Amino acid sequence: MKLLYTYFLILIISFHLYPQGYICAIGGGSENYNSWSDEPYRWIVQKSDSGKIIVLSVNSETNWIPDYFISFGASQAVNLRINSRSIADQQSIYDQLITARAIFIKGGDQWNYINYWKGTKTEEGIKYVFNNGGVVAGTSAGLAVLGDIDYTARYGSAVSKESFLNPFGSIIDYEDNFLNFVPDVLFDSHFIERGRFGRLIAMVFKFHFTSGRNIMGVGVDDRTAVCIEPDGIGTVMGSAAVTIFQKDSLTTYSRNGNSYTINGMKCDQLTKGWKYDFSNRRIHYIPPTAKTMDPARNWEYPATNIWLSGQNNIQNQTGSALTNFLSSVNTQKIGVIYNQGYQASVSTLTAFLTSGGYSFFTLPLNSASLNLQSSADSILTATSFILLGDSLNVISGLNDITKPAGNSFIQKAVNEKTPVYFIGNTGKTAGGNYVDRVEVNTYMSYRGLMTNNQGIGLFRDMIFQPLLFDDADYYENRTSALLWGMMVNRKRIGLYLDNSDYLRISSAGRSITSAGPMPVMVVDARNTTYVDSSTYIAGAGYKARQVVAMNELRYFISNISRTYSLDSNSILTGMKGEESGEDEKKSYIRSQNYPNPFKEATTIHYRLSEPGEVKISIYNINGESVKELRAGFLMPGIHQVTWDGRNESGDNLSSGVYAYLIHTPALIDSGKFLIVR
Repeated sequence: MKLLYTYFLILIISFHLYPQGYICAIGGGSENYNSWSDEPYRWIVQKSDSGKIIVLSVNSETNWIPDYFISFGASQAVNLRINSRSIADQQSIYDQLITARAIFIKGGDQWNYINYWKGTKTEEGIKYVFNNGGVVAGTSAGLAVLGDIDYTARYGSAVSKESFLNPFGSIIDYEDNFLNFVPDVLFDSHFIERGRFGRLIAMVFKFHFTSGRNIMGVGVDDRTAVCIEPDGIGTVMGSAAVTIFQKDSLTTYSRNGNSYTINGMKCDQLTKGWKYDFSNRRIHYIPPTAKTMDPARNWEYPATNIWLSGQNNIQNQTGSALTNFLSSVNTQKIGVIYNQGYQASVSTLTAFLTSGGYSFFTLPLNSASLNLQSSADSILTATSFILLGDSLNVISGLNDITKPAGNSFIQKAVNEKTPVYFIGNTGKTAGGNYVDRVEVNTYMSYRGLMTNNQGIGLFRDMIFQPLLFDDADYYENRTSALLWGMMVNRKRIGLYLDNSDYLRISSAGRSITSAGPMPVMVVDARNTTYVDSSTYIAGAGYKARQVVAMNELRYFISNISRTYSLDSNSILTGMKGEESGEDEKKSYIRSQNYPNPFKEATTIHYRLSEPGEVKISIYNINGESVKELRAGFLMPGIHQVTWDGRNESGDNLSSGVYAYLIHTPALIDSGKFLIVR
């Protein structure tokens, strides 16, 4: 009993309650009048009762931001430079800060803020404003210090590629004892713009293993904000999206040294007008702009065996990826198909095939050759295909069965299931649709100028994006292209590859097998029910920014070879190559309660992985049992039970913190909630 009391005392003490202040987390980007920034910056002024706003930085700043706040009705707005610990710890600084109704932390380097301000009068002053109902806002590096856990950037800026290769490296460094405003949240900025989903996923994953806590990673795009009320409800504002990653009951992690696997990390990506409940880790409001996405619609499986590679460099294809393909298929006659004008690059491939003694033919495609019967006859002789080129609209002409060459290719690939190897970007045409014009310039996604095109259709339910981290200039385009393509076309599987990675999609096995040094990333949207998109237009002649909202996405990442089944009823199922890990060595219970805090009643939702006797009890802050909610045998699955805040005698319990315990023969799970009378 003493052990149980200690357990619940620790549980209740660690319970995070939202304080009384407001948070505005801004992902960076230039502010301007009559633009994306008006809504969140006006919100800051309104929630501060049009009071005084202090703009904090370690640099010398212009008056642009203070004047901007004043234009929305702030009574006063001033810059305050705090660039050393000695200045930060002055009583006069504290005295200035507590006169503000809002604190705004500018961009820069968050390590400076942590290093200079942690444990000083500056930190006390910022907390005073927040705890007394004020607003604390931050942009870019200022956003990075608003969470319960901060990525410090102490050892430099982590990039997604390095973080994916090894999430446990020292460059991913945390601070969990500075400001601590939004419970269980780690913020990241410039999210899609700088392709930072890889590093945020790695941060959430690493923190689980170093602390045992399952935090939310919240990535905020540039020119975008999430504004959070004291009850934990955050509203998305601005031009793009807020992306929330977390581990839940359907997620499993495993690690063996630096080898790791993430199965089914939950992701909700939200655009303007969507609201998220950070207290209960769920979407709170979906605006009427959202459209439904029916998860029960017919599934379209791969029509043939497909190999996809992560890069365009043909010389690098001749290693393990192409060798794997050639050793797995009938190479009696290989059909090498490419768009006309790509001959110089194709010569590297044909030289390799010639040196290996392979029999092959080459077919340069254009509108004329698609109509030639001789092209169709050549295609009919092939026992396997290799497709490559730099003009995807020409390659995708193979889907046109009204053309002799297209008709023959579909007959061979779909009807006769002749395997196909796609090199680099050409693999995008393997899906029913693909996103093109991704590499025209840096701003194609931001300006809404990427295009949605019809693919060959060998795996219609897939959107594919290779060369993911190949060039930082295209991070935003390549990152957003995949989800935008999935949203526009209502596709359920998204595949990211980088450089020397490759994967095989099996038609008969209905599976995806990954290989390569860089983790393959699979995005599963089979449980997505709502989609939405940005309406922000960057300027004249442009279209809406190509960033989307999708709920209930699942991400699968591993730096070891993995096979994923496409036959499961909900999310992808890992089949082999799994490293044993912490969460996969045991059965589990996962639970959550809603609403929380509550006045009348709350419901505990929980998921069981195996059958057994289940007992659920409620305890007060002293560790004393006040109510037994359920006892009995239950089968695996999702269950729920409601508690009306009464004890065994039927009396209403007083306001305060309470905890529940779910007990099975295998293990226990617990949670806590707040009664507010």
